[in-house]
Amino acid sequence: MRRKKHKHTRRSVSFYKINHGFREPFKILLDGNFLHATLAANMPHLQELLARLVGGEVKLFTTPCISKELKSLGADFAATAAAARQQQLHKCAHDPPQLPSDCLLSAVRQGNPDHWWIATQDKALQAELASMTAVPVLFATVNGLHLAEPPEQAKAAIAADHAAAQALPKHERQTEALKDLAELRPRDEGWKKFRQKKVKGPNPLAVRKKKPKTCTQQQQGSQQAAAVGEAADGQAGRKRKRQKHKAADVAGHQVGP
Repeated sequence: MRRKKHKHTRRSVSFYKINHGFREPFKILLDGNFLHATLAANMPHLQELLARLVGGEVKLFTTPCISKELKSLGADFAATAAAARQQQLHKCAHDPPQLPSDCLLSAVRQGNPDHWWIATQDKALQAELASMTAVPVLFATVNGLHLAEPPEQAKAAIAADHAAAQALPKHERQTEALKDLAELRPRDEGWKKFRQKKVKGPNPLAVRKKKPKTCTQQQQGSQQAAAVGEAADGQAGRKRKRQKHKAADVAGHQVGP
């Protein structure tokens, strides 16, 4: 499961690097709820964990709007506010301060020209960021840190751009050579049918033919001689047995009165 997660993360990082120009060090804006969730999950070395996740050097930022909100939440978020003060400050120039979600959205509007990564636990903010094509979203769970996959509309837009780049321009499609080629092509190609491959038998050249058995005169003569010899041996054996029986009978007559 962990291997599959790392595989999807590498693909997502490559998508943003190749198609949207993200480069190291990656700049990550941390929402206050993300900082609070990582502290509650005992993730103190946040910069090291995020660098391992995205596979490169990272720089962590917060905004004055986020720091002011954490400070206003009281003692329960004092540790989170202290963690926010340890990060670099991105000056959002909001006066008076805005909600953290509005502050983060203002940083990535107009195509995210500064190549910000957004780390937040706000589901509504994550859904709004998913409608943008060039904003990577990070979030935390009990199983660790995660990078959301690029939205489908972002992938479709990139695929359409690649197809348009590979297509011929209109002025090239109107050249005389391509016009002649279009006239030579058949208008209706529906008549073409793919033939199914029939089951073929064995290769006749690879199959050895059975040769008829032929007996020469010498083989026949040897077989006949062998048969005659066997018959003679059989008769000789029977004669010897008869002679033994006769000898036994003569001995019996001599012994008797």
